[in-house]
Amino acid sequence: MSKHPLERVELTNMCAVINSDSRTVLVQKRIKSWKGIAFPGGHVEAGESIVLSTIREIKEETGLEIQNLKLCGIKDWYETKENKRYMVFLYQTSDYCGQLLEETSEGRVFWTPIDTLSEQSLSDGFIEMAEMMLDQRHSSEFFYEIENKVWNKKFY
Repeated sequence: MSKHPLERVELTNMCAVINSDSRTVLVQKRIKSWKGIAFPGGHVEAGESIVLSTIREIKEETGLEIQNLKLCGIKDWYETKENKRYMVFLYQTSDYCGQLLEETSEGRVFWTPIDTLSEQSLSDGFIEMAEMMLDQRHSSEFFYEIENKVWNKKFY
């Protein structure tokens, strides 16, 4: 038996698409899972590049084509019962083009002022991710450490 048994990992992504001129950011009012307002993103497919998966997810969920992504950090946690780590790669970009969709099966998509983002009905735990992605927090990892069924937020 290996000293370091492998754990299963679920890889996901999220991207803050920023309009620098209007100081707005693209959000999605999620209706399927993790309900509330958050940045668009999704799962990395088997064998897919993490960056290319982010580009694909943004296109599917917003209609926009993005490029020149900047990695802002990672959010992750470990689920003991499932022996699985869940990882979210957090990106931002101001380089986009295309026709914005109004809504997809994931929810309504719209621009919102960066300065008032925290005042909206955000998805649970999203504000810390948004702060990392919008350069308001200079941590590289947002980790949920679970101790006695309590989720403690750690920034590294």
